[in-house]
Amino acid sequence: MRTIIYQLLTKLHRHHKPREFGKICQKFLALAFRESGFAHVVERGVQGVDVDAANGSIERYSIEHKMTSKDSVELKRKDVEGLMSRCQDGYLPLLGVLRLGPLSDWLLAKADQLQPGRLCVERLRPYRHKDLEEVIRPCLDGVIEQHYESTLYGSQAYLDGVLRGKGVEILSQ
Repeated sequence: MRTIIYQLLTKLHRHHKPREFGKICQKFLALAFRESGFAHVVERGVQGVDVDAANGSIERYSIEHKMTSKDSVELKRKDVEGLMSRCQDGYLPLLGVLRLGPLSDWLLAKADQLQPGRLCVERLRPYRHKDLEEVIRPCLDGVIEQHYESTLYGSQAYLDGVLRGKGVEILSQ
């Protein structure tokens, strides 16, 4: 992660606190998928998988997003069940993890073989979807830099407006 991105995310984390910050990062991720050319993106602020992203019938991803400042994340049974339910529609289940640290980065791990429980972030590396990470990472950086200031003060409501303006479907009820 570039230093400037880490600094911006750290300021957002401090300002909004962990729970709100996690939701903000989920919206950043949805926006990054849209910015990278995915035609159909759904962001869920309610129960269920956090983000679906599809680019036709070939590239389809369903992402459960987790944010942590620690070395591990909790993958709950309901998270796994939600991801697996999307497989029926042809979506590849992914666990998206942002470990907020100076040398950390966003990680997208194939989740079809992951079991519920506490998962060490470093142990997710063999499951990474590196090609997708390389497509999404620059878009994430751009989204964060572009929308940092307004997100600092406008939070999720601001990002919801941006997402809608970009054609992202938002499910919040």
